[in-house]
Amino acid sequence: MAAKTQTTLIIGGGASGLMAANILAKDGHNVIVLEKKHQCGLKLRITGKGRCNLTNACDREEFLSHISNPDFFTPAFYWFDNKDLMRFFEQRGVELKTERGNRVYPSSNKANDIFFALLQDIENNENVRIIKNCEVKHLIIESRKVVGVVANNERISADNVIICTGGRTYPTTGASGDGYKILKFVNHKIIKPLPVLVGLRTQSGYPFELQNLEIKNCRVDITDKDKNVIASRFGDIVLDEYGVSGPIILSLSREIAEDFDNGKEMFLTIDFKPKIDKDKLYNEIISTFKERRTENASSIVRKWVQKPLVGEILEVCRINPKTMGYKLTNKDAKSLLWYLKFRREEIIGDMGWNEAIVTKGGVDLNEVDKHTMQSKKIKHLYITGELLDLDADTGGYNLQIAFSTAALACKSITQ
Repeated sequence: MAAKTQTTLIIGGGASGLMAANILAKDGHNVIVLEKKHQCGLKLRITGKGRCNLTNACDREEFLSHISNPDFFTPAFYWFDNKDLMRFFEQRGVELKTERGNRVYPSSNKANDIFFALLQDIENNENVRIIKNCEVKHLIIESRKVVGVVANNERISADNVIICTGGRTYPTTGASGDGYKILKFVNHKIIKPLPVLVGLRTQSGYPFELQNLEIKNCRVDITDKDKNVIASRFGDIVLDEYGVSGPIILSLSREIAEDFDNGKEMFLTIDFKPKIDKDKLYNEIISTFKERRTENASSIVRKWVQKPLVGEILEVCRINPKTMGYKLTNKDAKSLLWYLKFRREEIIGDMGWNEAIVTKGGVDLNEVDKHTMQSKKIKHLYITGELLDLDADTGGYNLQIAFSTAALACKSITQ
């Protein structure tokens, strides 16, 4: 007698859900994807500002160093790593390119190409059914085993359920934390979700006209009230009306999220000239005042910063832009030095869930088998992607988590 074909329900039609559907359909499983929104992959299609940084091409050891819990993620990554993921999309006609920092993108710079590649093998597959506008209310559990779900007030039975609902970032795309509620209801422990890879709000921020100005090769220190350094990064930032964003700020937001949520006072210092020590820079400022004595302050300050930032610096340092170099004082030099090396602002918040790229927190990893992605509490229930208390730096690592954990869950089901 032929073995009964298993049916797997996938809750969520995002990155991990669509990957799981692809793998299971290829292995002949019946698959039902339950998508809350009117379309699948809404978040995937806007990720990376619409370009989709799908993974990072660095080696395994370095890759794992960017993950919050590398020990938990290792089995999934070794089963389906960054090279496997790149091969998956290339076999489906997506040409890829690797940019600065080993970030991998579709050569077209279109996230839609990644989405359609995931969709092409399942959209018209007789083994796959995609139900849109379908909101899952709760799981059906019998004898510590999941046997289906209740969705849109109907019971849908299944042999396995994979929850791929994602975290809470970009809630307009459907990621509003439903998975946490579903799993909390069946007694899974949820570590408090926090928005990370997100810009930081500071006490003063920057004038509106400086919004989106990119400053390259800065050093940013996060300190406590006693000026002890909590976290530090070197790289690029983006100024914002409400504070700062950009690559290193996003990474720093991960490092301070829990402390900040617990009420710890923190401050942000930007060193615009990290390759020059303070004494050398001070002497350079003084000598520049003398050398360019017949130029005004606006012209002189252009030596150290981009033109759009000049007015802001002079205003904060209380230097008249028309003051000639020969009239600039040692006090003015110290003010410029302070701004360029030591300007310190209190962090008053982050840019929120609508701006955050990833959720920190989620399902307690102690309650999930890292070798299978199966719940340790409920048999045949698998938990993947951003729903887990597993996150990473910016650079393609988080999407790889979604794809790898989905692939490992599918391996566990099919074998």
